[in-house]
Amino acid sequence: MRTVAMTGSASGIGAATRGRLERDGVRVIGCDLRGQEVNADLSTPAGRSEAVAGLRAAAGDVLDGLVPVAGLGPQVGSTEKIVAVNYFGAVALLEGLCDALAAGREPAAVAISSNSATISPNLDARLIEACLAGDEPAALARAAGLEGAGVYAASKLALARFVRRRAVSDAWAGRGIRLNAVAPGAVHTPLLQAG
Repeated sequence: MRTVAMTGSASGIGAATRGRLERDGVRVIGCDLRGQEVNADLSTPAGRSEAVAGLRAAAGDVLDGLVPVAGLGPQVGSTEKIVAVNYFGAVALLEGLCDALAAGREPAAVAISSNSATISPNLDARLIEACLAGDEPAALARAAGLEGAGVYAASKLALARFVRRRAVSDAWAGRGIRLNAVAPGAVHTPLLQAG
């Protein structure tokens, strides 16, 4: 049986994906704020560390798949939190669980970007650059002065670029781990409804 770790597994795209995987006979280890096998807040470095440690322990340090779905929409009052979860949360899980994936059978990871990353004009280049540089304090400070829709799209574009850069690296492709991003459009989820 394959084992897949997933963040954002309690609602929306995450819950639907979890259900589909489980119907196909996959063991899913879910992570969300509450009500899952691992409960953690991906908006903080401490919460991300808890998520990685909890998912690794639950999987016995061997994963066949990883789907970091957790994300916040543009309607969230704190634009800093959007970047913290959408970019830094996803990246922390990808990097923190890469070794567990390398130990898995035909391992793959799929990050959830957004079509807003390609259709939103005039995204803040400095925010995207700070994300890709791994400079969370600078990224959060930059996000604080921007509107939610632009921050959401920029965080998702940064994640897609992270995936594109890492997918061909020795840490991922070099160890036989497929790394991709998908960019869904509008999906009828609580996140979209709240917007």
